[in-house]
Amino acid sequence: MRVPSHARLGFEGRDRCLGVRVADLCAACGEAMDPRAPWCDACGARPDDAPPLASAVGPPSAEGVSIGRAPVAVASPERTAPLVAPAERAAFPTEMSAYRRKLLDVFGYPEFRGGQKAVLRALPEHDVVAVMPTGTGKSLCYVLPALEVGRAVVVSPLIALMQDQVESLQAAGVNATFINSHIDREEQNRRYLAFIRGEVPLLYVAPERFQNPRFTVGLKNAGINLLAVDEAHCISEWGHNFRPDYLQLGAVRERLGFPRTLALTATANPQVRRDIAQRLGVAPEALEVVTSVDRPNLTFAVEAIEGAEERRRWAVEYVRERPGLAGIVYVRTRRGVEEMAEALRNAGVKAEAYHAGLERGRRSLVQRRFMLGELPVIVATNAFGMGVDKPDVRYVIHLNMPGRIEAYYQEAGRAGRDGDHAECTLLYARADRRFQQGFIEDAHPDALGVRATWHRWVSLASSVPNGDGRLPFDIGEENTDGFAMTVAALRDSGLIDPVALRLTSTDVNAPIDVSGIVRHRAHEEARLREMAEYAETNGCRRGLILRYFGEEPPERCEACDNCLGRHEHDEAQPYLSDLYDEIVALREQLARSTDRDPYLVFENRTARELATFRPASMDALRAVWGIGERRAAWFGQDLLRLIAEWEEGHPASAPPPSNPAVQQLGLRPGRVSVSSGVTSAVSEEDMRPDDPLYVALRAWRTARAKSEGAPAYTIFADRTLRDLVRLRPRNMHALMRVWGLGESRVERFGRELLEVVAAHEGAPD
Repeated sequence: MRVPSHARLGFEGRDRCLGVRVADLCAACGEAMDPRAPWCDACGARPDDAPPLASAVGPPSAEGVSIGRAPVAVASPERTAPLVAPAERAAFPTEMSAYRRKLLDVFGYPEFRGGQKAVLRALPEHDVVAVMPTGTGKSLCYVLPALEVGRAVVVSPLIALMQDQVESLQAAGVNATFINSHIDREEQNRRYLAFIRGEVPLLYVAPERFQNPRFTVGLKNAGINLLAVDEAHCISEWGHNFRPDYLQLGAVRERLGFPRTLALTATANPQVRRDIAQRLGVAPEALEVVTSVDRPNLTFAVEAIEGAEERRRWAVEYVRERPGLAGIVYVRTRRGVEEMAEALRNAGVKAEAYHAGLERGRRSLVQRRFMLGELPVIVATNAFGMGVDKPDVRYVIHLNMPGRIEAYYQEAGRAGRDGDHAECTLLYARADRRFQQGFIEDAHPDALGVRATWHRWVSLASSVPNGDGRLPFDIGEENTDGFAMTVAALRDSGLIDPVALRLTSTDVNAPIDVSGIVRHRAHEEARLREMAEYAETNGCRRGLILRYFGEEPPERCEACDNCLGRHEHDEAQPYLSDLYDEIVALREQLARSTDRDPYLVFENRTARELATFRPASMDALRAVWGIGERRAAWFGQDLLRLIAEWEEGHPASAPPPSNPAVQQLGLRPGRVSVSSGVTSAVSEEDMRPDDPLYVALRAWRTARAKSEGAPAYTIFADRTLRDLVRLRPRNMHALMRVWGLGESRVERFGRELLEVVAAHEGAPD
């Protein structure tokens, strides 16, 4: 509340108790102000701000907007003046025609892909949790609404990711911006004010930005129409890339006034989807839009190679056979990354290392060169992750097995985002599983470890003079082994504020609930077993992945090494279909009773092997692929009883074949027709790569990208190149029919393209 000047002396005693002299008043609003505080507690102005030119009771000046880290003394939302007049929340279009016009005019896309239409139709009435595979245009699900209703905030986990997305949007003529710690405060303020005033419809921020309460209050006062959470699996402790700073987003959504919310991810099984909705506070009303996670343009393969040196030699040979093609080689450790990059360079391949141990500027330069096409191969740890959106990556190699299928599928899925064919190869040895088990142990501290961290944090918070429990570091600065789980346990125990990294207690003996860590460790170990099953199976690898994400694929895909017959396997044994059906029915019953997905009980392949070998003892049961000790202890007796009853009812059945514990059976042959939202309008067979027009257009794109200092794909994709060659447009109107050329791109460089096409008119096709 504002205090009249004649009444302020009445607060002298209170101000002195707070250590504030009466003379220390905010120049912007006149409120008493602690001279040590970087911001005014009442209006957000800095101490050196001049009084605003407008009335003293008006909004603070632009310079008074605080975008950085929140001050120690946190202002309540009620006392923070709005920066602009509150706006009424805009209504989302209910007809697809408005979106369809934007899709064609701005981006040059004639039709929606995958689940885009379902998401856009749902937004007027529902919050949405959407799972769409990489390459199906998830970002358009919030970009198109932002262009229609404005004031859309996108939460993105990485600076590199938001920069890349904004750069691509600006190349298409979309007015979007981002705020992060890499730009100075003055520029942060300028972008922030442009957004809340409605001058820019789309703002990307990292979740840490909401730790500043004035930032959040300013957004609420302006009126946010859409809150989009990208890479939403990061909010789930059951997801593969859990980030504690995402946990605050449910509370942030509430403080923003419950705007329409859209959560997007490419990889989330049913359990993770439920957790996303609950953590964001949109369950159970939110609508789920789940499209197939299948990427039919990707070929999956596994090579069994034991030694590190043998793996490097294999990778060098593989890369040298694909000169000039963009590729990513993932390696588990920083040392391994450096050794692999050196081996490639020694073999004459342009390759660079990327890992968290490199200086930030070096990492940015390597990534930039890779995105621009100057560097064909990058060797990286999983630190090279969600910021990668290069569409023409033709292969991804994993020298080591990741710890879970989601992580592998997301990293492998960085290949072929343009819809063209790409290869994903995992090099595997059984020792990989032991390494991953060690990572799981490091990431899950025991009760003593969590308690020790709590003691240290209480001591650090208490060392801050006149502090309010805030820790003297940002949430990511202590991201050591076990940090994420420790933060989750302390938040679940009510000892850390759900938004800011601020302790709500200083009791070193406060009770801490670590049961979530125990559950999460068991969960991660189960995911590791499933990843090992993928590496060791001689069945369809794509099918195993799709079943993991809750889909029911056909038996074969003809696009993985096993279905293509690249490896020699033992001949498949026939199985008894009626017994198989009874085993699957038991699996469904077990799944319902434990609130699990059926696939997490056991796979279809396990059911087939049970129906084939009909184990009669616990030892024989444990030898069946996909059972093991834990599952045998859980429901082994039920399975043995079911099989024995079937045997009694079929006395004339042939005896089961023997099942050596080391033998792995194949799957029955079959044909499959795989569909997906990712397609390529013009196939490689429709044109030759040495077509003169294609070569000329590609050279023009490279030169244009270099002149703008941007990646070539932001000009347009390879699919657009092929469409230009196929259609050979002769005027601006014809250019508008080319896939990927919207109104903005045609206006920017349409005439140059027509000149290139005209120069090759009559060239041989």
